[in-house]
Amino acid sequence: MWFKCAFAVVCCEKFFSFVCHDLKLTQRSPRPPRSVVSTVARRAVCVWWVHAMLPIRRRVSRLVATNYIPGAAQVTRTQITAFARRFVTSDTTHDSDSVDVCVVGGGVVGTALACLLRVAPSTRHLRVTLVDRNKAPSPTLLDAPPPIPDPRVSALTPASVALLRQVGAWARIEKARTAPFTAMQVWDARSVGHVRYDSGEMGADCLGHVVENSLIHAALAEAADKLGVRAAKPSAVKALSNDKQQSGAFAEVHLETCDDLSTATTSAIKASVVVGADGANSVVRDLAGIRSSGWPYFQKALVGTVTLDRASDVAWQRFLPNGPLAVLPVTHDPRLANVVWTNTFAESDRLVSLSDEKFAFEVDQAFRGVGKYGYDEHETSDDESDFEKNAVKFLRPATEKMMGFLEQTHRNGGLGAGAGLVGGAPFEQPPGVVSARGKRGAFPLATKIAGRHVSHRLALIGDAAHQVHPLGGQGVNLGLRDVALLHQVFCDTIETGGDIGSARCLSAYEEKARSANLPMMATLDGLQKLFAIDSSLGAWARGFGLAGVNAIGPLRREIAKYAMGGA
Repeated sequence: MWFKCAFAVVCCEKFFSFVCHDLKLTQRSPRPPRSVVSTVARRAVCVWWVHAMLPIRRRVSRLVATNYIPGAAQVTRTQITAFARRFVTSDTTHDSDSVDVCVVGGGVVGTALACLLRVAPSTRHLRVTLVDRNKAPSPTLLDAPPPIPDPRVSALTPASVALLRQVGAWARIEKARTAPFTAMQVWDARSVGHVRYDSGEMGADCLGHVVENSLIHAALAEAADKLGVRAAKPSAVKALSNDKQQSGAFAEVHLETCDDLSTATTSAIKASVVVGADGANSVVRDLAGIRSSGWPYFQKALVGTVTLDRASDVAWQRFLPNGPLAVLPVTHDPRLANVVWTNTFAESDRLVSLSDEKFAFEVDQAFRGVGKYGYDEHETSDDESDFEKNAVKFLRPATEKMMGFLEQTHRNGGLGAGAGLVGGAPFEQPPGVVSARGKRGAFPLATKIAGRHVSHRLALIGDAAHQVHPLGGQGVNLGLRDVALLHQVFCDTIETGGDIGSARCLSAYEEKARSANLPMMATLDGLQKLFAIDSSLGAWARGFGLAGVNAIGPLRREIAKYAMGGA
């Protein structure tokens, strides 16, 4: 720091000498040598000039340090930043009808962004408006959750939980109802391989929490109200306009509101930046002219609630030929579980229409691999070549012996001088399903990504920017990561006195979001396609891959860390 200041002083001195010479202010030739007093005076002026050009935050810090501000001993860095921000000008001039941020989409992701903007010291001065066509769930839902949980749930990573805790929503969620899971076991129905992740080897209390989406939404809506987020009346977005030619222009969102008399009224909100968080079928994205690309999986995810024959805090996932079946803990009752079953359209609709008793029977058979879901690992198809059949007959016994050795190694503490380099946890038999209760539903699956995450004074987050397969339970987590990334970019821009709606700010968000989300999207899509391969050789390859991940401790832990949001 001192070296930089000294270098700047010397440069300023040379610059002044050069300017004076060009302006012929130094006509004396030859110039007499300067006195010591003259040299000191010149350099004092240069020091003052460099000091005056320092960033505002640093100048305020100097004032605080020299007690020019009353009560300086108690002033924090956050207060200094807030003080300095008062002197920072923006390219956008606010009027009484404008806001800083208009978030369109009052779901979990959009409301989380609004809360984070209002709670963080660097952004709490921003005026934030939340727009949605539906009302948010009442906070009373948190005080008395229904006895049967809602089937739509999210498996929140520790990173997502930390964000919810930061905005003041997690304490309410945790008190209402949540289910932590300490382990996760994944296996293939047609092969012998499996992988098991454990929170103990990660040094964490749990790998994540399963929470009903309605409870997350209600807690965030309550937090938004306490933090002063302005909630517009339930309205539909009808148009989006912004002026790309005028520097610092607002984006304008045009709304249509229906009151109790079914009379439509229109209004408009001007904002420095509009954030589209309105889901996979984003109206904001379409109005902004941003195209999205992707493909459907021609499958549905069936969700429901079942009761197990024993307590479990493990997240189970069995890959069947038609898609994965996940059974997750969902409430404080360790025997109650949530089911997410990916299947064909016809089969999903059939399962939804079954009685509770028949549905529980089907899930139990598919989960434990009995009856019509008990696939023979040694079975080969008539369509397969002799090479594939012979390769599988040779490779499968060797794989089984290797897995047995590795499991025994794990029981003995693992290889690698106690570091757990080699050795995987043995397979645990899943619990049985004894009954089903509550409502069930099914929704179609697809993967999709927006061609751009940003436009002029507009940013997309959550499903509006990207939609993923639910097999990893990462949908909401990716959306909350977008929230954290966009907020950080806003903070960085505000710290330097910039405009949060500028192209420079929003481009920085897009770069960070794409680099964070594309690897996860590619991984989930690749896993879906890999486990959809219907051949005995493909099944062996999947099993061998799962066994390999389970056996190599550093790789297993690195994957778990990435899935927990720590990458």
